[in-house]
Amino acid sequence: MIDDIRYIESLKDYVRIFVKDQQIITKQTITALEEMLPENEFVRIHRSFIVALRKVDSYNHHSVFVQKAELPVGPLYKQDIMKRLSKISSIGPAA
Repeated sequence: MIDDIRYIESLKDYVRIFVKDQQIITKQTITALEEMLPENEFVRIHRSFIVALRKVDSYNHHSVFVQKAELPVGPLYKQDIMKRLSKISSIGPAA
């Protein structure tokens, strides 16, 4: 199941987990869920979003693209996410 996660979106006290062709909504905070996920496979890109690194198609300084979704990069997370994504050779910056 964890391999199927594309990204996670915070909905206050709930999270929406995007997996394959469906969404799962559960009562949990994004911070609590972030602590349970493997640090080397997932990264927080915004106070409302966590992405699976291997599901990222491309990125720029403002957004991360996961399949058809464009997710915002928060200013507090920008430096870390740019560094981590640039180390993955299969992911390139968006044109």
